[in-house]
Amino acid sequence: MSSFAYVSSELGNVKPETRSIAEELYNVAKAAGREIWFMWGIGTSAEHKTGLALDLMVRNEAAGDFVRNYIWANRERLRLRHVIWEQHITSTVVQPGVRRKMADRGDPTDNHYDHNHVWFFRGSYRPPPSPTPKPPISTPKPPVTKPTVKQRTLYWNKTTMLSGNDVLALQKGLRRVFPLYAGRLVLDGKFGRATDKAVREFQRRAGLKVNGRVGPATRAALRRYGVRL
Repeated sequence: MSSFAYVSSELGNVKPETRSIAEELYNVAKAAGREIWFMWGIGTSAEHKTGLALDLMVRNEAAGDFVRNYIWANRERLRLRHVIWEQHITSTVVQPGVRRKMADRGDPTDNHYDHNHVWFFRGSYRPPPSPTPKPPISTPKPPVTKPTVKQRTLYWNKTTMLSGNDVLALQKGLRRVFPLYAGRLVLDGKFGRATDKAVREFQRRAGLKVNGRVGPATRAALRRYGVRL
């Protein structure tokens, strides 16, 4: 995987906050195994001329989905105006949150199938929040062994339908972060056919085994997008 110095070498004279966001996205994607292999910044289009826009080149759909969903999940902190991926634009201004299809421009790059295009509002960069450090313990205490809470595997069973708060959390997370294919999930806490279909689509895009079962591997992948059950 290329260094950030190489990947960002053609950003040009973008705004300082745009460069900081670019580095954050590169590091987050790299940590998740989703490569951003190159970035473009200053350009001739109206948005790129502002120094507040980025083109984030990816090699596959899983990487593009990851980058798009991370940006959208952090849209307020990053001061996002809109993000474009796979010929769809999602704006915080025009029909906020609605993933709208764009006109066909003729080739994969112009239709944003090989990169995310993002445009931000001007403002100081705000880094991701750091975990609050715990105060030092002056007197060591013996470790407390907590009972292990085993999380159940969620899946669709037409005979005995699984339900509960964990299913509801799954539905809410999928609908919030992946509106393209889970935006119409009914939040009823019941693992039905529609939830099974959304889980399988997530697994396919994340490069997981597609079996509709939300076990340890799928839970871990969901957590990378901020979906916790």
